[in-house]
Amino acid sequence: MNHNLLTFVNHACFHVANEHTVLLADPWVEGPVFNNGWSLLDDSTSNAALIAELAAGKRNTFIWFSQEHPDHFSVPFVKRLKRDFAGKVTMLFQETKDKRVVNFLRDNGFDVIECQPGIPVALDGEMRITVFPHADGDAYCLISSGGRHVLNINDCALNSAAQCAQVKASIALLCERVDVLMTGFGYANWVGNPFQAELRCAAAAEKLHRIKLQIAAFAPRITVPFASFVSFSHIDNCYMNDHQNTPQRLAQWARLSRATDSVRFLQPRDTIALGVDTAESLAWASDAAVEHWERLLGVPCELLPSEAPATPAQVRAAADNYRKGVNANLLGLPCLLELVGLIQPLVIRIPDIALTIRVSYLRGCTQLHDDELADISMTSPSAVFLFANEYGFNTTRVNARFRLGESGALQRFSRFFMPQNLGRQGYGVQHPLATVRYLLGSLMARLGRRLAAMQRRLAK
Repeated sequence: MNHNLLTFVNHACFHVANEHTVLLADPWVEGPVFNNGWSLLDDSTSNAALIAELAAGKRNTFIWFSQEHPDHFSVPFVKRLKRDFAGKVTMLFQETKDKRVVNFLRDNGFDVIECQPGIPVALDGEMRITVFPHADGDAYCLISSGGRHVLNINDCALNSAAQCAQVKASIALLCERVDVLMTGFGYANWVGNPFQAELRCAAAAEKLHRIKLQIAAFAPRITVPFASFVSFSHIDNCYMNDHQNTPQRLAQWARLSRATDSVRFLQPRDTIALGVDTAESLAWASDAAVEHWERLLGVPCELLPSEAPATPAQVRAAADNYRKGVNANLLGLPCLLELVGLIQPLVIRIPDIALTIRVSYLRGCTQLHDDELADISMTSPSAVFLFANEYGFNTTRVNARFRLGESGALQRFSRFFMPQNLGRQGYGVQHPLATVRYLLGSLMARLGRRLAAMQRRLAK
């Protein structure tokens, strides 16, 4: 029996196990996420079944979460694990300023290892994990087991040769060669309004280009596309599925070039025997997995139910509470940024309750006439969620339950919620020095980009 086994569970979830230890990654295996925006394509997995499998293995159990997004960090799974798993589980998460995830896990009774960037954590004599923080709270990891190496890129946006080279350099002293590369293959956030299909086509093509760059950089023996087995599953966003990459499209694309012919798909419960299996030995299982996913994609998506409308008063209250909270956390910085024009007030149309509002850090929430040109349109429950949650903007950007106005609206939307993003990353009054350093660094980077653009224009 092979005791160095990678088993795919669902979406971004898999585990690596040897005789003594199992390391589980990113267990989201049931239920919708991102404020009723995403659903799993394959609903055959469950929290109960996965926990029972871990218990039956009677191994030392570790769980790594790559980020706080709910398709990687599933609170319902953690709650059920606390209730049903009798053994000891050690959680692993990158070190962060806010320590929100770490504190949540500890408050639920779990031991937690805060992984230092690039420092291997030994799980036993044969298995270790090395975690590397990436942009916007994401992380990638290198799992080494029995002398074999799994590089889990996950959602990290490595979309240039230079970025891939940086990651390669970060793992160079830890492994001679990547045996299995695991990487996402689909777009995973808002990409255009319904009539802007060309944007989704371009986004899907970019993901293929990204995979090709990663294969060229890491030269893995096997490449496993994953972390994209979802559908946009609400009436507000289901149009987003129209040009999503599918396993069949990716498999056909991969076969066109020798450089990409190591691509192999997995379906739930498929395994890779590390050090034994090759791209060739997995060819049949990959074809079966592609058929499995295509069969599921051929079934019309069951749309999630819409929430009850909020009242205009509830929307305005959520916006006002948000404004007061971020101004207090950042000591009035949002007002200053709006005053100098780096942030603009946001106009939101909320058609289900016939409400249009302008939200300003300086002036608060103002109701407008319905004919006012809006930056963004969404339902009233989505608007309340956007303002009321630390991850409101981030979740809404991912779940695509909105429509954007004229050119530049996405930039205005993103900049308006920059203070919320700072807060969720732990910046603010609790970490003033780190906040000042971050803001100065962002300002210098912005000035650098402007100077470089000016130099390019002058050179022409």
